[in-house]
Amino acid sequence: MSEQKEFIEYMRQKLEDWDYQRDRLMARIGDLRDEWQQDAKERLADFEARRKELETDLKRLEEQGEAAWEDLKDGVELAWDGLKTGLLAARSEFEGKDQ
Repeated sequence: MSEQKEFIEYMRQKLEDWDYQRDRLMARIGDLRDEWQQDAKERLADFEARRKELETDLKRLEEQGEAAWEDLKDGVELAWDGLKTGLLAARSEFEGKDQ
């Protein structure tokens, strides 16, 4: 298997993990007070938009030849880091709040 395909599979696995973490956070949102629920839902909507962008980038990466994929790979890695960091920050903020 080529390095490009291995990277794409690795990133798809990361997205599946992110989806699981997102779902866990969404379940917790229902336990928050109303004023925190709206903020949490807005953040999750932003993360979902970023996730869709990352999915689009992965599709572009699949379509690129071996020579061009290194440039796109860096952008995908940066997008993933931003998505992961944002979700972890939101999760720690909202999971720490009581009803």
